[in-house]
Amino acid sequence: MIDGEEREEVRRLLVGMLGEEKVLWRAADTVLYRKDTYRIPFESDYEYAPDLVVLPETSDEVREVVRLASERRIPLIPKGGGSNRTGMLVPIHGGIIVDTIKMDGIMELNHRDLHVTAQTGVTLKKLEEYLNEHGFTLTQEQGSHRMATVGGAISTSAFSRKNQKHGTIANRVMSLEVVLADGRKLRTGPKVLYTSTGIGLHHLFIGAEGTLGIVTEATLRVEPLPEERDMVLAFFDDFWRANDAAQRLMSSCVTFTGGEAYEAADAESLGAPEGKKGLFYVGLDGTRGEVEAEREYVRGIVRELGGVIADEEHTRAYMDRYTEQWCGARVETRFEDVLTTYVPMDRIEEFYDRLWGDIMKRHGIRPIPGDRYGLDVGRYKMVGGRYKVPEGADGWREYQAALEEVATLATELGGSISSCHGVGIQHKENIRLEYTEVALDVMRGIKRILDPENIMNPGKKLPDDVGSP
Repeated sequence: MIDGEEREEVRRLLVGMLGEEKVLWRAADTVLYRKDTYRIPFESDYEYAPDLVVLPETSDEVREVVRLASERRIPLIPKGGGSNRTGMLVPIHGGIIVDTIKMDGIMELNHRDLHVTAQTGVTLKKLEEYLNEHGFTLTQEQGSHRMATVGGAISTSAFSRKNQKHGTIANRVMSLEVVLADGRKLRTGPKVLYTSTGIGLHHLFIGAEGTLGIVTEATLRVEPLPEERDMVLAFFDDFWRANDAAQRLMSSCVTFTGGEAYEAADAESLGAPEGKKGLFYVGLDGTRGEVEAEREYVRGIVRELGGVIADEEHTRAYMDRYTEQWCGARVETRFEDVLTTYVPMDRIEEFYDRLWGDIMKRHGIRPIPGDRYGLDVGRYKMVGGRYKVPEGADGWREYQAALEEVATLATELGGSISSCHGVGIQHKENIRLEYTEVALDVMRGIKRILDPENIMNPGKKLPDDVGSP
């Protein structure tokens, strides 16, 4: 935290750089910057607060803010849309939050080389709409696309439901502009998707959660809009039968965009016959002939394994509303959280048996009906489940103990603690289970080189022995 006199002095300096309207300092204006969607202890919901919030419009303005913070060793937290679930945006050391929401310009769309360059405060929704108007798509379909920004997606290495065919945002990044902790502006490399020259510096900032610098501009690979788009929606007796279909498809050569198998609490409202609880859907896009052939192949798998294919009306309705609903309700549900782990596919049944049959039961944590089981059908094969978080101080302690046990379970089975949501403060101690001390030391070394004063989102991502501001 900045003491009173210095805080006022820093505020005046920032106003001189940016203007009064781009500097927030009153408690009423900064209250919304006190947390993201991470479930910190309920009695501490608004314990942490930034000293100041700035809303720059250009990378040069970001540089001026960073230089001032560097001189005075003031913590900086870059902020995108604010939908993070792991506490990446919680100002645990106070400091200055750099809200990039005004940095929403789209500078260039290259039709021949298939890339777009934009400021990183632009939302995924706005960028996608712009690209669609010109016949292109980013293919980054994530549940928070209406509010998530390009910078936030890059900084968390955000997941995409179209990952099987198109990858995720990490596979889209060609070049980045980054303001480093000392105020220098870094261009990570040329605007090309692939090169064998140099070291791939842009990879350092993908998933770094703002701990190495502030990403201000990105050049991203885009794709032409598909000629045809479709979905196969099917129902099975339970999740495990739907999982059989998912495993069969993922072992095939079909280039579907992505999909999911999960336990559905309301399957009948989606067109399922009575008693069917397992839902399986697959997205398809491409040329008309490609989509038609792949649709019939997927339907063949469903029929062979005893599934029921949804009619066209229910499939279209599901396809239209799914992206809007997926993850959208999470910010409205006060006492819930979700797992986004990865475990090898031959250990998935063991994982769920121990998760719900032992760990969560011992800690008094109940799954939300219809959300006990879930598998992303695609190249990343993420497994998850949604559950109620117990209320009160005792409930919080049980919740934290359960998370540590789940992390231990996932890594013991050869998997990853968090496939989708990143680390923040939620998982930063548990990643010791996933990485060796040598690997962590290398990460710490990179952090020390790029951020020697540890002002870039301190206390996040890496275990506590990194240092403190």
